[in-house]
Amino acid sequence: MVDEEAPARPEIGQVRKQYEDERYFQDSWAAAQYAYALAVRLREVGEVDEARRYAKECLWLAETLPANTLDDVTTEQQSVGGVSLPERFHDGVVRSRLADLLTAA
Repeated sequence: MVDEEAPARPEIGQVRKQYEDERYFQDSWAAAQYAYALAVRLREVGEVDEARRYAKECLWLAETLPANTLDDVTTEQQSVGGVSLPERFHDGVVRSRLADLLTAA
């Protein structure tokens, strides 16, 4: 039996850089996904204030994306930045998955 190692998660700094790149190039779909990944990763390491910032940014971006059809909200990637993405990515899912970060502290 061969031990298969899961691919290493990228450093949070790398994920942040990718998010900033996507914002610069105005790819709101990708930026929303990276903001989601940053919110989750930062929450995991206890950086809650920073995680809240990215959760709010993710929600704002998700609200700007088209969500009229299943094709509009279906994710093409399984994960981004070392975080599994929901199969459907839209503002309702973001509100649900990041609720603890989106409510006032």
